[in-house]
Amino acid sequence: MKDLMKTLFSVMIIVLLYYMGYGEGRRILSMKDFIASDHTNVDYSQAMQKAWKELCKDQASSNGSALVIEKKETYTLQPQLFEGPCVSSDVHIQIDGKIKAPAKPRDWENSERQCWLCFKDIVGLVLNGSGVLLPHGEAWWPSVRHSKRPTTISFDTCHGIVYNGLTQMNSPKNHISVVGCKNVTLSNLNISAPHDSPNTDGINICESHNIHVLDSSIQTGDDCVAITGGKGGSSDINITRVACGPGHGISIGSLGKDETDDIVENVNVKSCSFSGTQNGARIKTWHGGQGSARNILYEHITLVNASFPIIIDQNYTDSRLKGNAVRVDNVKFRHFKGTSASKIAIKLNCENCHNIVMEHINITSSSPDTKLKAYCRFADVRTSFVNIDVKCNACKYHQPPALSPEQPPALSPDQPPALSPDQPPALSRLP
Repeated sequence: MKDLMKTLFSVMIIVLLYYMGYGEGRRILSMKDFIASDHTNVDYSQAMQKAWKELCKDQASSNGSALVIEKKETYTLQPQLFEGPCVSSDVHIQIDGKIKAPAKPRDWENSERQCWLCFKDIVGLVLNGSGVLLPHGEAWWPSVRHSKRPTTISFDTCHGIVYNGLTQMNSPKNHISVVGCKNVTLSNLNISAPHDSPNTDGINICESHNIHVLDSSIQTGDDCVAITGGKGGSSDINITRVACGPGHGISIGSLGKDETDDIVENVNVKSCSFSGTQNGARIKTWHGGQGSARNILYEHITLVNASFPIIIDQNYTDSRLKGNAVRVDNVKFRHFKGTSASKIAIKLNCENCHNIVMEHINITSSSPDTKLKAYCRFADVRTSFVNIDVKCNACKYHQPPALSPEQPPALSPDQPPALSPDQPPALSRLP
């Protein structure tokens, strides 16, 4: 009930953000206002920066300003920094057209930039629309080991952000970064990249608090959502009605890399689906790390041909570091149903796992006549109504079976389960 009330409260805040101030007094800006009338040698990047400065520093409008990019408009932009603080805490950008990056990395003015569309130090931003962001990440992927690839869109030390409705395709690296932020809602997003695209996570959340990811489709080559702690930790993360696949699942971590102290707590992943993913509900930590992943809930999860539907891996990569391990505590997996592409459907490769609860788990194999197994090591586990026998091995020197080197099977022709029709209230749009 407490989680439900928090979600309802967040939805109410979204509605208020959209409906407040859209009457008299709101000023509507267009990119055309900042482009030379002769349209010769147009620098759209410069025009966008002029538009942002006008939008952010506007004092003439009592209800703030809005920049609208119409459906028929297409602009190619160099990396952009949208930096606050702004005069108003009610800043709105609506993108119904297309925003493209330069087609080749060598055409970027600053190829070392960590992000393409970078929002920093902003309070009260609404970024929405039916448009498309095209960063041409496919041109970056072949040089994955030799270049610093940018994130498509990042929110850095922002507060009160609503990002809704857009489509993002083929990011050079991860599609969205949320770093050092509070009170952010990401909803109705369509994120897409091939299953073999390198490190193209959907949404990365780090050092952030009170973050909501709702009603979105994420198809990618890495984690659909990854939550890490960083120096400030991450807490109160809610992921609801997200269709993930292909991809590597919805992950806590990785945590504790390079012996760091990571804390992630109070995470709820509910009513999500995993289709053709390499993992499902996953917690991953490094040897030698410190901190904790605690109060984690994965609930009402639908599986379609997903490998390793439930996995805690405290030996995330080969490492010679021993000793400390990130504490994994109070983790619940409840109401899972569907099919697994791997023989091991439940894998708990632990060093420091406590209070792991599994309830109402009904997972069957994607392959006829294949019996599914669980692997458990050094974990305190309680099960109830789980159709796979979970016995924990306490032998100190027992090594877990290696993950299958096989590629994940092709996606089923069946579409992932439809997102719940119980959508949040429709967001208002400018004329």
